[in-house]
Amino acid sequence: MNLSLRLTGLLLLGAVASYWPAHSQCLPLQTLTQDLAAGRLTPQTMATALPDSEWEKHQPPTGAVYWAFMAPAEPATTPATPDTRVELRRTNQQTQYDVVYKTARKTCLNDLRAELRHAKFKAEPVTCVQCEGERFIAPTYTVTIYNQQENFNQGKAPYPFVVVVHSLAAGPAPAN
Repeated sequence: MNLSLRLTGLLLLGAVASYWPAHSQCLPLQTLTQDLAAGRLTPQTMATALPDSEWEKHQPPTGAVYWAFMAPAEPATTPATPDTRVELRRTNQQTQYDVVYKTARKTCLNDLRAELRHAKFKAEPVTCVQCEGERFIAPTYTVTIYNQQENFNQGKAPYPFVVVVHSLAAGPAPAN
């Protein structure tokens, strides 16, 4: 009996150890909305919110700056398409950024949705092609969650779960 108790304990420790690195790429609402309401969100402020030990910054010559999650235990074997990605993209007004959080992990989306519901933000359905969408409306930003339908995804899109955080506050005038 003592041996089976030890084995059970070791199995539980192994499950917890494998859960935390995978779960650390799940970003809380506070991280996704940091500096957004004040119109101060920039690639520099987002880089401060994402630890260098877990997130690798990419700044392609064209396109949005983004961070890819790196598994802490295996940085040398990071896949070409990481499980989770955060990017900043210019809004339509070009004066500020939206945060786009893409993940293949449903647990990350469930955690975020629970946080939004706990905050009692108004939720409304969003119409989208081949997906289900839900928009949560906060006083200074919106959070829109998209779930691609499984039969549509079939390997075409590496991120079946996408979250877009958009500021409702007027940003500073663009620099000329």
